[in-house]
Amino acid sequence: MKSTLLILLILTTISFGQTTLNVYPDSLESNVGLKYTPGVFYVPKTAEAQADFLGNGIHQNAIRTHIIESALNNTTNLIDCIAFLDGVSTILQDLSNKTEKLVFIFEKMPAWLSSSTDGSPAQTPGWYVLNTKPPANYADWNNMVTTITNRIVNTYGINNAYFEIWNEPDLGSWTGTQAEFFELYQHTYDAIKSGSAANPVGGPATNHWAKNISYQQPYGYINNSIGDLSLIGELLDSTAAWNKPLDFVSWHNFHIQHETNKNAIAYIAQKCASLGVSTPELMVSEWNTPSQVRETPLQRSYFIKSQIETAKTSLESNMVAAWQDFEQSTNEFHNDYGMLSYGSIHKPAYKVMLLSNKLNGSILATNSSIQSDRVATLSSDTLSVLITNYAPPAFIGAFDYLFFEHQLNSDQLDAAGYIDMSTGNVTHLDSIFQGLITISSTDAISTAINNSIPIYTHYQSIETSDRDFIITIPGISGTHSGLSYVVDSKENNTHFTYDSLLVQGLTQNDAIANITADQSLESSAITLNNGQISFSMEPNSVRLFQFIIPELVSINELEKEILLDVYPNPVSKELAVKSDQPIGKVQLLSVTGEKLNQVEVDETNYSTDMSTFPSGIYYLHFVDLNKTVKVVHL
Repeated sequence: MKSTLLILLILTTISFGQTTLNVYPDSLESNVGLKYTPGVFYVPKTAEAQADFLGNGIHQNAIRTHIIESALNNTTNLIDCIAFLDGVSTILQDLSNKTEKLVFIFEKMPAWLSSSTDGSPAQTPGWYVLNTKPPANYADWNNMVTTITNRIVNTYGINNAYFEIWNEPDLGSWTGTQAEFFELYQHTYDAIKSGSAANPVGGPATNHWAKNISYQQPYGYINNSIGDLSLIGELLDSTAAWNKPLDFVSWHNFHIQHETNKNAIAYIAQKCASLGVSTPELMVSEWNTPSQVRETPLQRSYFIKSQIETAKTSLESNMVAAWQDFEQSTNEFHNDYGMLSYGSIHKPAYKVMLLSNKLNGSILATNSSIQSDRVATLSSDTLSVLITNYAPPAFIGAFDYLFFEHQLNSDQLDAAGYIDMSTGNVTHLDSIFQGLITISSTDAISTAINNSIPIYTHYQSIETSDRDFIITIPGISGTHSGLSYVVDSKENNTHFTYDSLLVQGLTQNDAIANITADQSLESSAITLNNGQISFSMEPNSVRLFQFIIPELVSINELEKEILLDVYPNPVSKELAVKSDQPIGKVQLLSVTGEKLNQVEVDETNYSTDMSTFPSGIYYLHFVDLNKTVKVVHL
């Protein structure tokens, strides 16, 4: 039935062309919170990029920093290492103040602690073999970890610090054995908790959630038995056996596959259930598109597609890798990782994330006559609609749908003869998607392939032509003003501007100076007539509408005032919370801001036992409701 409905939907798309988006301002689904606020792997290479980040006024979903690795590998002893961190402590405090979570990484074994003296290059760029080995002496390693953790949390006062153990051990940054990695993990976990028991510890920040140190998973959907072979799966087994539970699990995603994260979430949830342990917090601590997609139109549209899909999951944090390009080049746009170029130009991918950051208030119910990627929000009298005209190559769109909708992987398609993984040849499958070859078999794989053909047809129909839309807001009459922000092949597109300036004869440095002098988002005035507006979008363009509709203030009573009761207050034992909407994430904070406890509440009622805490002043911080209540414990 699901496949039949999808086929009908795609056929409707092809027949009628225009997409109608209905937005319902009286149907509130959830609070925006930080769901659409970008998280960042912060690795600035220039003072300009650092100043831009610290002064942009954005409260990030999460920030990840490699400052511990820099301190370890730019010094030769612990005293100098701590002095290095002290020198940037003010910046670390500034970072802490602009995010919910500041993630520190213990990675890259320094020469002065390593068990190896091999200075030959490792697989990971900028690393040497000695950086990928265990420490020579765990007493020294443990002391270093505890000292740094204590310094960050207790001296600098960074109470929202998260500590991640290692980075991409599955991609060459660990060449010890798996047993040695688990030994490193245990020691590091204990040393962090010794320095600050309350701060979360996790990892292992694998390049793909299903990979292991010496194991490459197949492409596509990963079932539970394959997932059990992953480093994450085996780390969950081990930490449960050690009774050292992970506070969070992290991985990276550098594919244009948002479904991969959903696959990981489902696997981890069932794995933890089978072990009888609570599911830890989940985060994607680095994500981006593949290198061949970076700085193409597909990257910017996928960034918003990914944000929309991620917001529907239980992922609490996701960090784009990275803030700024790692390398300088004579070509300012050279497919590097940064949202900013080395010269601090705001790339189109960053521009669309700035549009995402404009969403606040409540998420509204929407529907679409034809498949589309969008989110609508309402805050006071401002109704916002963010749309990405995501149009991947037709084969990629159908390929990923085939895998994840039908729970298949590349090994299965290879064994069935539809692709050849040894040569990377997918011509046969592509010919089937195009209708050049017909398969009449009714086995599960053949049926899945045939069900994916309409997806191919859909993406083929939108990947090269503009797409027509009409937004309809039922119940709204008259005219209302607003603004439209577009990021496409020319508008708010600094890549296009940069290339145009070079054609005019400007040097690279002059073009950079011209662009960075004013990088504000450009917008145009629009009018909503009787609740409708029509428009067109280029393939892989992104558009944000913000309409001012004063009469919605009275409609949106829930967004206007959230009912929240916390009682009794003062309290001696049981503290109860009652709200008129799902409570979401609740944090218990000390009077100094230290996070003492955190829970996720799906209901409108919640209670907690305060008798285990000393008398004093506490704060209940309701993250999703954006409210904080002072609590007096007798």
